[in-house]
Amino acid sequence: MSLFRQFGILIVLAAGLGGVWLWNTRQVASDTEVRPIRGSEAAGIPVVVTPTMMATDSTVVEAVGTGRAEQSIMVYPSVPGEVAQILFEAGDRVDANQPLVRLDAEDEQAALDLTQVEGEQARQVLKRYEQAMPTGAVSELEFDSARTDLRLAELQVRRAEIALDNRTIEAPFAGVVGLPQVDMGDRVDESVPLATLDDRSRIHVEFDVPESFSSRVQRGDTVELRAWSLPQRLFEGVVSATASRLDPETRTLRVRATVQNDDDILLPGMSFAIVLAVTGDDYPSVPEVAVMWDRDGSYVWRIVEGRAERVTLSIVRRDGARVLVDGELGVGDQVVSEGVQRVRAGSEVRILDEATTGLSPAAAADNQPSPSS
Repeated sequence: MSLFRQFGILIVLAAGLGGVWLWNTRQVASDTEVRPIRGSEAAGIPVVVTPTMMATDSTVVEAVGTGRAEQSIMVYPSVPGEVAQILFEAGDRVDANQPLVRLDAEDEQAALDLTQVEGEQARQVLKRYEQAMPTGAVSELEFDSARTDLRLAELQVRRAEIALDNRTIEAPFAGVVGLPQVDMGDRVDESVPLATLDDRSRIHVEFDVPESFSSRVQRGDTVELRAWSLPQRLFEGVVSATASRLDPETRTLRVRATVQNDDDILLPGMSFAIVLAVTGDDYPSVPEVAVMWDRDGSYVWRIVEGRAERVTLSIVRRDGARVLVDGELGVGDQVVSEGVQRVRAGSEVRILDEATTGLSPAAAADNQPSPSS
């Protein structure tokens, strides 16, 4: 190929490349003229803002507890003996000091009669000495001795009365008596149970609360309880007491809730499902969609005088569509809830009405959370 022909080919290639470059330049210029500057660039990024509110950090604690009566005892005899009478039936409601069981008491009754006779005799002797004292027939020493004898006789009578009273076992408080544990004629002593006695006017339910909530449980807090055997009934109680220390093994705090049992439907030993709402401090609350994340943590965009300002914060708890946060936010602060992806620190924004459908498709797409969030 001649040098002239090679030179011609180079000229043609150069002309072709120049034409392509010229066409692209004109196309870019044409696109620039046709596509105007977007409104978000000219008048600020369109966003929707939501005011910050204050909310209480309230958490629901669920637990399982066991009920016990206001007072609950096993009745025992205070002395040994033979059962002579059983004065109750299972389920009877008894009053305080009402007799429940009587033991044989013939010996005790005889001892009381004897001491009463001795006491009466000592009283008569003392009376005669009092009458004889003015005549000098009885010395002062003899009179003092007679008075001492009467006092001793009275003490013996009192001891015999106590021994006789101990043969009758009474209810120490009002309540419901359980099944008899003995039969007529049984020989019993102080270690033999006679019956159970429960004051069921109130039921105390004890349960455990995790250590993380222990400082937030207070006396008087309302508790909702549902007995497993009565799933259709919801009972309300109050926290009446808490333990003075945590269990070092389970890291829980023992809590007692008290429930009024006026209709006597709850029984000691029942198990309960417990719901306790514990309250904490107040925190700013923002929409969940307003919270962003990056390698430095979570943050929101706050609008101050038409420009975006980044506020770093930490998440306390999610509460439905809102999030309780800990950060430098105040009540009424405007945070960006739509259009957050396009906002940068210092960006000028254009606030849209939340009820408006006015975010462009591009802005709406910008509001979708990034994969990192």
